[in-house]
Amino acid sequence: MSICEVVVNYEKLLFYTIFIQRPLMSFKVIKSSFLHTIQDYGRINHGEHGISQSGAMDEHAYCWSNYLLANHSNDAVIEITFGGLVLESQINTFVALTGAELDFKINDKPVQMWLGVQIHKGDILSLDNLKSGIRSYLAVKGGFDTPVLFDSRSVNLREHIGTELIAGDVIPCKKYSEIAYRIMPKKYIPNYKQDIVLRLLPTYQFNDFDIKQRDLFFKQDYSITNISDRIGCRLNGTPIMSKKKQMISEGISYGSVEISTDGLPIILLKDAPSIGGYPKIGTVFTLDLAKLAQRQTNAKLRFELIDIPQAQKKRKKFNIFFKINT
Repeated sequence: MSICEVVVNYEKLLFYTIFIQRPLMSFKVIKSSFLHTIQDYGRINHGEHGISQSGAMDEHAYCWSNYLLANHSNDAVIEITFGGLVLESQINTFVALTGAELDFKINDKPVQMWLGVQIHKGDILSLDNLKSGIRSYLAVKGGFDTPVLFDSRSVNLREHIGTELIAGDVIPCKKYSEIAYRIMPKKYIPNYKQDIVLRLLPTYQFNDFDIKQRDLFFKQDYSITNISDRIGCRLNGTPIMSKKKQMISEGISYGSVEISTDGLPIILLKDAPSIGGYPKIGTVFTLDLAKLAQRQTNAKLRFELIDIPQAQKKRKKFNIFFKINT
């Protein structure tokens, strides 16, 4: 092969590489405020490497957003926190918005949430004026095609995996001209203003809290403090005490309820670290954590026990319906 042939072939390779890797012009971020990120179901199998689970905070709303568009259960969506997002569609496709109630408009015309909607190139989507809840989920047919890191597209700012959306960003996805819509019964649309009960699976440290302390834990109403984010939710109430004053840090899971040194609970959420050193009275049933993800500061909650077989039955039913395979 001559030098000229090598140069020509290299130029062809460079051309094809640039062509393949060039992102599709799909959605352009016109306005972004506070915290809007790409999330999918999360990084389920990387805890042993010290990587958080991440993923959509409200599993219920996230799964419905993909279901309405007949997407895969792990397709990436935009998690919109407190509203304040404006997008321009650069393709013809379909979207669905679920979760926290916002004024959802396309070209300044109100659009219904919890429903598949067709959009066209040049349409302006505005998602603003939060009415209830915290987090909304914008799904697009086929999912957003952002980079995969550690088997997930989910952004985790604490671990510097991905970045939040800012004005000027372009979010790629595929275009669609036809879709088979799915309908969601209204009874499954949550009321985010109601007080909630979180069902708790006791941990092996459950008996490190004596009966009197456990009774106090389950019989009181806690309130959500303003120290609450994707890492964890701190609660306010009457303190309880553990028999153990100190312990060595150990592995922790999504939903663990740690009792801090001040005697108050911290519920660990999607971006929590993989180890911790506080005693844990139990772990919140995963499906209830979706409710917690939508409660604002000062909202009230209580805990009650649930046994493992009951939790497994409910979890299995949910996973089968949404075709979740973890």
